[in-house]
Amino acid sequence: MDMQRYADIRNMVQRIYQLTGTGQWDAVADMLTDDFVILEADSLPYAGTYEGKSALQDLYTRVFAYWEDPALETGDICVGQDHAIVLVKVTATARSSGQRLEMPLTEVFHVRGDKFCGITPYYFDTASIARATGLLPA
Repeated sequence: MDMQRYADIRNMVQRIYQLTGTGQWDAVADMLTDDFVILEADSLPYAGTYEGKSALQDLYTRVFAYWEDPALETGDICVGQDHAIVLVKVTATARSSGQRLEMPLTEVFHVRGDKFCGITPYYFDTASIARATGLLPA
């Protein structure tokens, strides 16, 4: 892979985390294709398909309804020609139960040209999220 392409995708990933973390949704939308898609697992309280330029903002709004003080700590970023895989640690407190959760997460960013066309998140343990948020019995 071309080293410039590698650097461009890596910078895009770092930028979108910075923008979403500070709520700069117009700038986030500029980084997404019109057909952008995020698919959240059926076992999560915010399960479903989120589409379009507002998908990340829509998802964040639903997620934050369940969690207080959420934080993402990014780790390694593995970059390919049309994707990036990011190792993440999620920490948050469930609003409904007060349970503190810390979990590894992997996010695959799908890239088309110079924009993101999708994100596929892979949670380590969706059942613990469902229990902490009251979707499953403790």
